Amino acid sequence: MGRAKRRLSAETRLTGVPLAPGIAVGRACFYELHTDEPDSISRAGPRRETQRLGDSLKWLARQRSVLARSAEAKLGPEYAEIFEAHRLMLADESFQSQLLRVIEEKGCRAEEAVETELNCYMEQFEAADSEYLRQRAADIREIQQALLGFLNRRVACRHCRDAVECSVGHCRLGNEHILVGSEISASLPIETDQHTIGFIVEKGGPNCHAVILARALGYPVIGNIQQLPGCIPPDAQILVNGDTGEVILDPTEETLCRYQSAFTAGGRSLQHSEPVPGLKVMANIEQSADVHDAIAAGAEGVGLYRTEMELLVAGRLLSEAEQAACYGEVVRSMAGKPVCIRLLDLGADKTAEWLATTGQRDAVAGQRGARLLLARPELLREQARALVRAGKYGPIHVLYPMIVGVRQFLELRALFDQAVADLQPSGLQHGVLFEVPAACLAARQIMEVADFGCIGTNDLVQYLFAEDRGGRGAAGHTCFETDALLWELIQQLSRVASQAGKPMAICGELAGNPDLTCRIMQAGIAVISTSPSHIAKVRRAAQI
Repeated sequence: MGRAKRRLSAETRLTGVPLAPGIAVGRACFYELHTDEPDSISRAGPRRETQRLGDSLKWLARQRSVLARSAEAKLGPEYAEIFEAHRLMLADESFQSQLLRVIEEKGCRAEEAVETELNCYMEQFEAADSEYLRQRAADIREIQQALLGFLNRRVACRHCRDAVECSVGHCRLGNEHILVGSEISASLPIETDQHTIGFIVEKGGPNCHAVILARALGYPVIGNIQQLPGCIPPDAQILVNGDTGEVILDPTEETLCRYQSAFTAGGRSLQHSEPVPGLKVMANIEQSADVHDAIAAGAEGVGLYRTEMELLVAGRLLSEAEQAACYGEVVRSMAGKPVCIRLLDLGADKTAEWLATTGQRDAVAGQRGARLLLARPELLREQARALVRAGKYGPIHVLYPMIVGVRQFLELRALFDQAVADLQPSGLQHGVLFEVPAACLAARQIMEVADFGCIGTNDLVQYLFAEDRGGRGAAGHTCFETDALLWELIQQLSRVASQAGKPMAICGELAGNPDLTCRIMQAGIAVISTSPSHIAKVRRAAQI
């Protein structure tokens, strides 16, 4: 099955197992792990190896948290639980103890402990009678490969006809790719860019998490294609039919015409909708590549660009130039529509080793958003200058996170202006994200000096009702969405903004709930920002 025939005709057909529906056509792109440089670290004794293992476990747990937040924003809390389960396993003390025990008893390297112990876990799952449990072996394999990749400084790479211009998540030429590999990780459908439109794999079942996520995002997936990647030429154009399991290499014009009406633009199944009177619906995005989803859904702008996700996914601080490139891509793509870019909301649960300097880790863990930016003004300076540079492409609204009062906002605003004084900034607006009860109580004073406001319902609900959202995403969030106290506060913020003659928007899960759209409008709020996948539903609800 799946063995390529000699290419005597214009097209070659392979047959696999359909794992996720949809039809797409693009270039072959081969996904694999690539080692940047040979690992030169020799065995340095149990103490050093346990430290390396501990570092890798912490890194992967943080990365899974980032992926959980991204999955929740794009698809919903049930998909975030896939990565949350990975994080919980990594944090499990018995799991950690067993790995450390292997190092101490055998005197082996961290890599050997990870490989041997997780192989045992996989064997247990693969031997299970339940198909569901057998599919969970893929999760163990993904954790194992990610840990080994960190320990050996390996990174995921793509290789295609234009490999010099292409890497995972960043094809400079904008080619549409069908990713080909022995198997895909659960993180890949979440992390990949808009140019990836389908997957062909050698291994994987319909219930493995990677396929579940790909299916939810609208990517066609075909499995059980044998002898990958050798059976697919590196310069092939590929048509994948996730409904039937058919793969067509170098399809003829006749074949392409036959399938044309079934192609899904960009490999995603976002529903486009037109604006409705009385309500502006904008898009939340996590990374610059997500702007294409916003456009496909018909968003009237970007209402919340969570810029810290760029850093958390990259695993490092980004330079002024790198940030300016990300922001500029979003602003240019929106072609004159407003783009609301949130300053870095790092700290607390969104911290990282590269964020803290020596002796500051405890302080960073206790700071978030505005407080962290005040404590680390160099972070604000780099981002402020990047925002001004991107502002030449279109309107940018700068949103200040986790503000607690007017004095704090003015202090940050002064630092922003100081950082960009030599760039002659113009056209930027500065607003406050109302997500802390203290800021809501000070809303009248804040709106006198801010250009706009936005109600961040996720954190506002958490702090208003002392809700613990850790570990379960937003599972308990909905019980507070109709609470009279919350809506009294939302109406109060709307009135304050109206009296000040300033716009007030709303974002968060509550904003994307179509059952609450009319109630939001009745509260006097005319701008909603939500996930691109929710835009059409919100607009339909506004017309009822």
